[in-house]
Amino acid sequence: MKLNLLCTLIVTSLFSSGVNAQWSNLTSGTTAALQSVFFTDSLTGYIVGNGGVIYKTSNAGSSWAPQVSGTPNDLFEVHFPSPDTGYAVGYLGSIVKTVNGGATWSQVVSGTTNQFNAVFFNDVNTGWAVGGLGSSSIDMILKTTDGGLSWTAQTNAQYQQLSGVHFPSANIGYAVGNTGTILKTTDGINWSPQTSGTVSLLRSVYFVNDTLGWTVGASGTIKKTTNGGSTWTNQTSGTFQTLFSVKFLDANNGYIAGGGGKILNTTDGGLTWTAQNSNATGNLYFLYFTDFNTGYVVGIDGVIRKTIVTTGLNEIRDDVFSFSPNPVQDILNLNFNASLKPSTIRITDTAGRVVYSETGIYENKSIDVSSISSGVYILEVSTADAIERTQILIQH
Repeated sequence: MKLNLLCTLIVTSLFSSGVNAQWSNLTSGTTAALQSVFFTDSLTGYIVGNGGVIYKTSNAGSSWAPQVSGTPNDLFEVHFPSPDTGYAVGYLGSIVKTVNGGATWSQVVSGTTNQFNAVFFNDVNTGWAVGGLGSSSIDMILKTTDGGLSWTAQTNAQYQQLSGVHFPSANIGYAVGNTGTILKTTDGINWSPQTSGTVSLLRSVYFVNDTLGWTVGASGTIKKTTNGGSTWTNQTSGTFQTLFSVKFLDANNGYIAGGGGKILNTTDGGLTWTAQNSNATGNLYFLYFTDFNTGYVVGIDGVIRKTIVTTGLNEIRDDVFSFSPNPVQDILNLNFNASLKPSTIRITDTAGRVVYSETGIYENKSIDVSSISSGVYILEVSTADAIERTQILIQH
């Protein structure tokens, strides 16, 4: 009875107007600065940071286990193109790779001692590492097509260190860096400079498709393009903090993490940005969302925060349903208010695919979810004039 009441309170509290976001503290197990986070599914994720630390979670961040990276060098970004294969890059040309979900990591020969700041892989074999130090551009962009066995330098002629790279499709990619540098490739080989309209250091870039993207950086800089970088327009961040990471969930909904614990959110494509309470005061370096609602951010002193965001109805409803347990292993139990009209129950995955659907008039309903894969799902109950949704975790 207590659990049913708790779940009822969760449903009613989440479904108020607008987007509700609360960033809660997770225990990373380290005080090292955490530079990057990446999840391969709703439960399994990795964090990397200074001193070569790598930690893995198999329970959506509830606990983190250390892994042996094989390098003492700072690692600045981690990327997994598949559930088992991942790469992390960092200081002095460090690249480490796993092919077994982090059970072991091996060092990859990059052929340079320049610093790598970012990495992106389209598949387990094809990827780019970017960075650089000094006045030479020769090793600022390296590409591999054989899973890191060999790397080819791609010169950019800008002579600027690069801080971020993102490929929205197989051959179209963008890289950003010092003095407002923005580079674009349309073949994965040749890079051309774009006019950013700023001299600020750009730290991160993200595109939701080949033409629509954002870049962020020093002094609260936010730039947006809608035409593949032909032009970039300013957006107002409302802060002078350095912005380290930008992620968009679709064309309208995005997040930025930055200095001083700054987290910004937009629901209108960046026309307006609203500060959120991160419960952190130090630099936050990297954002990652496992789905539209669940996000993680990491930063200095081993900080890691998690949010579960729910977009609800226009007003809080009294005629709610309750459910238990959550997480659920086999049987999900629903209890309905007697005043509810005929209802449709749906469970969808984070990609919007329906995994369960049934319509009827219910007072109590038990749903067997034992055949549904483990992960985060959206439980939805709808009537002719109302819809209520909440997240559930199926965990076998």
